[in-house]
Amino acid sequence: MQVGESMELRNTVDQGVMWCLPTLDNLRFMQALYVRHHFKPHAHEHYVIGIVEAGVQSFDYKQEKLFTVPGKIIVINPDEVHTGEAEVAAGFAYRALYPTVSLMQNAAQQFGISKGGIPYFSGGVVHDLDLFVRLQHFHHRSEQSDDVMQLETQWLLLLADLIQRHAAQPYAIPDYARGRREVRQAVDYIEAHFADPILLADVAGQVHMSPFHLARMFHRQVGMPPHKYLENVRVREVEKRLLQDESIADIAYATGFSSQSHLSRTFKRFMGISPAQFRQQRKIV
Repeated sequence: MQVGESMELRNTVDQGVMWCLPTLDNLRFMQALYVRHHFKPHAHEHYVIGIVEAGVQSFDYKQEKLFTVPGKIIVINPDEVHTGEAEVAAGFAYRALYPTVSLMQNAAQQFGISKGGIPYFSGGVVHDLDLFVRLQHFHHRSEQSDDVMQLETQWLLLLADLIQRHAAQPYAIPDYARGRREVRQAVDYIEAHFADPILLADVAGQVHMSPFHLARMFHRQVGMPPHKYLENVRVREVEKRLLQDESIADIAYATGFSSQSHLSRTFKRFMGISPAQFRQQRKIV
């Protein structure tokens, strides 16, 4: 569902589900529908970054009553007291993620914040449609995490923009001059290990850079983020193997895809046709 889409919230039963991504410091996600439940004043030991996809939420925060509708982002710092409830009878559809303090400390170091320091957000509700859409896409994507490196990259860039645009204290990302040799090494590493379940942190570790700075410099110099480059390398290899008699399932395993369906979705996105159609057309030619 994208921002601006209508959604009827007729279910009067509060419900929700949670999951986490171990590769992102066990970053927790939640998707829920709240109609009747009223959250009493409480606080968390982690950050809360949330969006409302449909309906209206209200919450008390810093002696104010705030309202959240689609297009806005909720940002609450650790240990800050807040409430939460539906503002309309139909309730609200909600998605949230909960970065740990340690995860935010790691992100903060990319801005030169002293070790152990964390960014502080003062608004409670952030007005940033670009970040809302990207956060919504990232949250939905996390439910089908075929491409872990893509999720890592999306998360790091989201977090960087959230901090840079909306932290109470302005932060600037250092523009390091170095990077060409490291990016070339990263390209070589990806091309040599495309069949492995590569993480962005693995590539960054090989070139002794932070994952965030590698992703940023890689995109600047190569023209695409690392996960897109990895997809390109894998699809090129799939093309070659489709000319042989290997089964598509075996090709998926040999080229680093998590499943045949993952290969097929990615291949069709790049080539416009399925692997089977590609193989059949090459046989005809």
